[in-house]
Amino acid sequence: MSEAWLPLRRPSAAPVLRLFCLPHAGGAASAFRAWPAAAPYGLEVCPVQLPGRETRFAEPLPTGIGDLVPELAEALLPVLDVPFALLGNSMGALIAYELARHLQREYCLAPVRLVVAAARRPGAAADLPPVSHLEDQAFGRAMQDRHGGIPAAILDDPQVGAVFLPVLRADMAMVEGYRPAPAPPLTCPITAYAGTGDRTVGPAELDGWAAVTTGRFERHMLDGDHFAVLPHAGTVIGRLADELALR
Repeated sequence: MSEAWLPLRRPSAAPVLRLFCLPHAGGAASAFRAWPAAAPYGLEVCPVQLPGRETRFAEPLPTGIGDLVPELAEALLPVLDVPFALLGNSMGALIAYELARHLQREYCLAPVRLVVAAARRPGAAADLPPVSHLEDQAFGRAMQDRHGGIPAAILDDPQVGAVFLPVLRADMAMVEGYRPAPAPPLTCPITAYAGTGDRTVGPAELDGWAAVTTGRFERHMLDGDHFAVLPHAGTVIGRLADELALR
């Protein structure tokens, strides 16, 4: 079961830590394709593939984070046999957070660290105006204005947009509909990142994550925009490896 969710995983002979990476809205496992090369020996990077995209294109798109997480947790259980960390970018940060809560509640498992990027604290995305209901062109433009990162071909060519925009729209509907249920705080440390040029997430928004854990919280800013964490694999993985004494 975990193979469908982890198509880019390169199993290590003796893993010391597994890092599961969850993508942004409209994104896929390939967003983290370059990350395994930045990992030191013993740190196994596992990009997560959500349904409805790339290698899982034929599957239905998820409709709610609350429904997605138990299925994801069950699929990952066989590879949670060593210490693990969770990393999520934007929408992926909310999924990673809910996954950490689910694993803590249902299986008494906790990541050694939760890494979140380009994301407001759980529940705060509702502060932004909804856009998933807009027609395709207006929706694409609204997302480009908010976060950037959408190629012109997707915005200008309806045939290209017809492939990509339904995934992005479904993911944004999940984010807009997400309301975290009351629960005890996490116990793991949280590291939060954002790009200095991010239009919607800055230091103040990142600091909201400190309230969802009893563990240590730290914030770091990276050069770049809403997707700044993606090209900074060496920085993020290097810091994680140093903190956990993996190199």
